[in-house]
Amino acid sequence: MKKFLNVVLVFIVWWVVAVWGILPSSGPGGLVSSPDAPSPSSGEEFPLTVIDDLDRSVTIPTCPERIISLAPSNTEILFELGLGDRVIGDTVYCDYPEEAKGKEKVGGYSDIDIEKVIALNPDLILAEDIHKAEVIPALERLGYPVVAIVPHNLEEIMSSVEFIGKITGSQEQASEIVQEMHLRINAISEKTSLLSWDERPKVLYVLWWGEGGIMSVGSNTPIDELIYLAGGRSISHYDSSGNPTIGWPTLGLEDVIYANPDVIIADLGDGGISLQNILSDPRLSGIGAVAGGRVYGIDPNFTNRPTPRIVTGLEQLAGLISPQLFPDFYSLYVAAGT
Repeated sequence: MKKFLNVVLVFIVWWVVAVWGILPSSGPGGLVSSPDAPSPSSGEEFPLTVIDDLDRSVTIPTCPERIISLAPSNTEILFELGLGDRVIGDTVYCDYPEEAKGKEKVGGYSDIDIEKVIALNPDLILAEDIHKAEVIPALERLGYPVVAIVPHNLEEIMSSVEFIGKITGSQEQASEIVQEMHLRINAISEKTSLLSWDERPKVLYVLWWGEGGIMSVGSNTPIDELIYLAGGRSISHYDSSGNPTIGWPTLGLEDVIYANPDVIIADLGDGGISLQNILSDPRLSGIGAVAGGRVYGIDPNFTNRPTPRIVTGLEQLAGLISPQLFPDFYSLYVAAGT
């Protein structure tokens, strides 16, 4: 049990910094432009005052040219916007795209090296929810503009892309990315929105399956949203009393057997341990997903990170959950050998 609790703690810390917060937010920041000289490269006027996802007012003096990212999701969005050359520092967990690995590292999760930040002399720092208690105040005291990006669902992810585009002078690129995301999401939801709750296959998404229980996803998590958009219904959406679950509920083996999921999708972020535990447990041989050969592993970078790549995760889930509606997505998944 102690080992399981340690795994849970590590997962939650990783999730918060690299992926999502679990509390509702007011949505990605609103913008209030200051009436000063416009920057010819940005299309926005600087200084620019923004309200970030922690409801903080931040003034960005000039169009940023030296940016530090304190979260892998922020780093990924910056590169997606074509701003890789402006990223002068990120974290040891910023591993996508490949070029991000070569940037100067300023820390890990919440252990940011302030001295390294000072040495890099950024004109914008993008932070996350985990940094609000200590890191953000410390950086603000030094005079750096720090903007927190904390999306919680698909709409907020797209708003975050547009928000980062605005504060970096990359509105056109951001709009193109978001437009494509909308088109791909709508192509799926137009088909699955016609399904009733009972018509949807029962899905178990496994974050961790090991000693102590099975960690899954609650009703307020983005993965639960992805499952529904893909045509399924998560067996951990409600608890045993019929109330919506919150965060990452822990299920027992008997809960899974009783729910009898039609599809099981295991997060491969643990090296495939959970997937192997599922496939090798004889007590599960009779449930629908195992008997029907519908147990799959999935790359968490496509389902867990709040970046444009999450649409690829949605397409993969649609192929696995609703192959009759999305045979091409299923074929792509199989071809990729995930």
